[in-house]
Amino acid sequence: MKFVKLAFISIIVIFLVLTAISLMLPSHVRVSRAINISASVTSIHRYVSDLRQWQQWNVLLADSSISITAVGHSNINTNRFTIDVLVSKPDSVGTRWRQPNGKVFTGSFALIPAQNVTIVQWYFDFNLRWYPWEKFGSIIYDERMGPGMENSLTQLKTLVETSP
Repeated sequence: MKFVKLAFISIIVIFLVLTAISLMLPSHVRVSRAINISASVTSIHRYVSDLRQWQQWNVLLADSSISITAVGHSNINTNRFTIDVLVSKPDSVGTRWRQPNGKVFTGSFALIPAQNVTIVQWYFDFNLRWYPWEKFGSIIYDERMGPGMENSLTQLKTLVETSP
């Protein structure tokens, strides 16, 4: 009986310590990537604002575990998430990504004109609850999403710069 009581108290203490440590981690995480594209804001906006164009450049949709069930101008439905365009301005596009488990995060594009190029910044914002597993899990978001975002932006650059 002493062993069971000690194990129970130990589990509670470990959970409380992990929760206290996780409270020091931020509740908001942003994963961001940017690229310079030698094209106008208008020509790039056409590809990022119309979700029907995303399959041409977005490697996050090319994952073999993702099956696309419906594609429209302002939404995409897959087996892993639903993407909706929330805002489409000449210099930015805001999207909402919903997962079947109820988690929601936003993804946005900022199109910034510069000298002879357009800077395309793509970022995802995650708002986390206080749960320790969410906070500790967020540590790997950049590592998980970053390479796919970089590859997608590189493909977008190639597509836009070679299009007439």
